[in-house]
Amino acid sequence: MRNFNSYPVKLVSLYLIHENCWSKYYLEDDIVDILNLIPYEEKNLLRVFLVSTEKSYKQIAKLKFEGRIRDIFNVYRYYNKILVDLARDYDNSIFSVIAENNGIVLNTAKYNGGEIWNFLIYEHKINKTLKELDEVAEIENVNVSDFIPIATTLSDSELKALSLAYENGYFDYPRRIKSDELAKMLGIKQSTLIYHLRNAERKVIGSFLKKTRSFGE
Repeated sequence: MRNFNSYPVKLVSLYLIHENCWSKYYLEDDIVDILNLIPYEEKNLLRVFLVSTEKSYKQIAKLKFEGRIRDIFNVYRYYNKILVDLARDYDNSIFSVIAENNGIVLNTAKYNGGEIWNFLIYEHKINKTLKELDEVAEIENVNVSDFIPIATTLSDSELKALSLAYENGYFDYPRRIKSDELAKMLGIKQSTLIYHLRNAERKVIGSFLKKTRSFGE
């Protein structure tokens, strides 16, 4: 069997103020979640897919008008959320620093003038990465921890149960639908529905707490 390197991988969580980004001027409390980042280095372009509220999008559109956002390619409303496809420069982006140090971005979000970043990186590259990030941003909070994978991928049954429950008001107070009614809609036993919902809730909540715990201290 081939011998491989065995470098420790760490989870780095940051809260920072990015001087060269529209996020510094986004001063709303509503969190803007970044769904995906796609680099086009030859065009010096970083494509950003994000989800926002109506209130957040109005602020984002204003920043585009002010020239703080390079371009907005598409805007799509999905229920009470808005999906936005926009662009910023790749150079001096937080993503570029992480990627060039072989880091893997897990998630990132923007709110109230700052940015949250969670990424995986080899332990021996942490200091170099933080130093380079410090050249383009003001790091206000940093947490380095062991990376413990959590099963966050929902099975088809869990996703169907969770989606149907959410859409039909199962999580509302008071509930607009009972578990036995949901079970009938899915054609499964009530006990099976509860089993799928509990598994889905455990995965989603566990993932959320892991991503945010370092910023709640």
